[in-house]
Amino acid sequence: MDPNYINRPVQLIDAIALQHCAWPNYSLSAVEALLKRVMARVAEGRAVGLVVANHLTNEAFAYGQITRWPRVAEISDLAVAIDQRGKGIGSALIKELIRSTGHWQKTQIEIGVALSNTRALALYHRLGFVDTRIVMLDLGYGLESVLYLTLARDTSPESQSKTD
Repeated sequence: MDPNYINRPVQLIDAIALQHCAWPNYSLSAVEALLKRVMARVAEGRAVGLVVANHLTNEAFAYGQITRWPRVAEISDLAVAIDQRGKGIGSALIKELIRSTGHWQKTQIEIGVALSNTRALALYHRLGFVDTRIVMLDLGYGLESVLYLTLARDTSPESQSKTD
């Protein structure tokens, strides 16, 4: 990823920039609600919400979160500004989300993608995620097929000591 970018924890003030560049079809209040939900889960120790920001302006232009559920850790709500796509930002953000939750001891990481989003699907396959199941969900545009993919993670103490 470009050295002019930084990863940092999401803040509520990021809602304005994220709504503008990453989620222009969402209202500001919807983006704020999403960030408030993840920040509450972060406070409970159940989630990590990260943004990628310009290191000079601190303005966020990409977002992702990972939440710990009883069965899996789920990556969701990934968004990268259109003019920043194709630069490795999504890949770096996913890898950082996974790395930041190594202490959770979850053996499965899950991510969902609309089957119509072929670019994201190709990225997840490149990162080692494998197809698991398809469900019909309304992602805001009516029902569509969503593929869930999983990534197995070794949580043995030996594996964790290699990455620390």
